[in-house]
Amino acid sequence: MSLEVKHVFYTYQEGSPTESHALQDICLTVNEGEFLGIVGHTGSGKSTLIQHLNGLLKPNRGDVLVDGLNINQKEAKGKLKELRMKVGIVFQYPEYQLFEETVEQDIAFGPRNLGLNDAEIRQRVQDAMALLKLDYASLRKQSPFDLSGGQKRKVAIAGVLAMQPKYLVLDEPTAGLDPKGRKEFLEEIAALHRKGMTIVMVSHSMDDVARYAQRMVVLDHGQIHLQGTPREVFSNHAELEAIGVGVPTLTKLLLELKAKGLNVRTDLIELHEIKDEILRALSEREEMAKC
Repeated sequence: MSLEVKHVFYTYQEGSPTESHALQDICLTVNEGEFLGIVGHTGSGKSTLIQHLNGLLKPNRGDVLVDGLNINQKEAKGKLKELRMKVGIVFQYPEYQLFEETVEQDIAFGPRNLGLNDAEIRQRVQDAMALLKLDYASLRKQSPFDLSGGQKRKVAIAGVLAMQPKYLVLDEPTAGLDPKGRKEFLEEIAALHRKGMTIVMVSHSMDDVARYAQRMVVLDHGQIHLQGTPREVFSNHAELEAIGVGVPTLTKLLLELKAKGLNVRTDLIELHEIKDEILRALSEREEMAKC
């Protein structure tokens, strides 16, 4: 099963003098169980694309299928609620959407609207909090507005997880977090992926995508410019720089060393392999200097 985007076009204010072509002939498959990163400069179409994945937006042309169900077809109209449960989207700064008096009430909001009984709702809240390592006993009665920024964000995402989505879509999930909070948060998302959840993450951070994504897509002016594994995509250094995307910090380091004459590979992204490559190149230079 998968999310499929087939030849999707989307235009804001179509037919008006101010129309804007946001997506142009997008073809993409998100396979069940994978971690997909989506990158691109501001205005490249990232947020517009992910809003198509659960029917928040519908294409002007093309098709979007969620586990085989085409969201554009008539039979999907009565199933949009089910589709949006299956594909949970977390937008930027989700903590701004918190509104209930307690953490438990906020996380329970979605399941309660499904008509579940109190026992089922409580279990979903506990399970969602446990997935993000939020302590139910100590936090359930607290106001979400008294929590740290990182905890607020986790509570907001727990509200999506309590709906038990199959696919979790995250739009710039670390925006505004400090380095420690960012790392902790991404490790929690990676843990969800290891447990079998499909993750789609939009990010401006090439470091985060290189570290966590199994596959990535680069958008440019509403079109897919590049796609592949992070190693494959980030090997196109000049091309990425030209469209304003850039490369991970460690890749930049390798490129700078290469420019200064050190004979290093520049297609590496893992810290341990980059360390070994630099040591190898330095050793090689020393051996050549002895000759």
